[in-house]
Amino acid sequence: MTGIIPLEAIEVAPNREIVLLTQGVPEGHPVPERVDGLVEEARELFETLARPVGLIAGISPSDFLEVYEGDGRNAGNSPLPGIAARGTFLALFAATLGEPVCRKIKNLFEGSDAALGCMLDGIASERANSAANLLGRTFLESLHLDREADPRTSVLPYSPGYCGWHVSGQQKLFACLDPGQIGIELNASCLMSPIKSVSGVLVAGPAEIHAFDNDFDFCLDCDTWECRERIASLAHLPPTKTERSSEWQS
Repeated sequence: MTGIIPLEAIEVAPNREIVLLTQGVPEGHPVPERVDGLVEEARELFETLARPVGLIAGISPSDFLEVYEGDGRNAGNSPLPGIAARGTFLALFAATLGEPVCRKIKNLFEGSDAALGCMLDGIASERANSAANLLGRTFLESLHLDREADPRTSVLPYSPGYCGWHVSGQQKLFACLDPGQIGIELNASCLMSPIKSVSGVLVAGPAEIHAFDNDFDFCLDCDTWECRERIASLAHLPPTKTERSSEWQS
């Protein structure tokens, strides 16, 4: 599968509860009326300004490993090379929410409405992450349509800057994918512009290839361990050592 993918599904802002979660407010926690007003104002701004679009280009596992190597700054031991090598189908991807919403966030922070800027920033970050997952579902659907996937096939996105893949890996990824087609540029620090953009690789294969334990050196520096939620979202996986240890301690 190769081409530009419209992402109409994420033109809609997340619901109130998700927006509040992006600000660290637990579900069901009461908030002042002014905060609710900021939530709705930020949701309306997002839906007015967001221009989400994605790009996918299929790549072989061996070619991806060359992209992954980058300029040799990855962690010495990381899960992605093994996951990719066992994948049945891979695709490079990029997605962006577009410049207007990013410019609005910047203007709000630089002006006198940082609270609204923070709320809109949280929405945009959540929708950017959703863009990667939406492209993953789109990729999986295309594999099913082409009868190249079976019911056991799962897809997860992986991005430079996470799980041992150095952010400088963006350079080779961009050289192969050309996200400039959808308006994404890469600066000298390997940061994307518009800033609310994501890129990486989609790996399709049996769910078990995505399971790994958090015993890599870089895991010690991770504040969120979001990978646990991603792995847990895949059905029919046995618990990892990390999860078994957590269950035992509880």
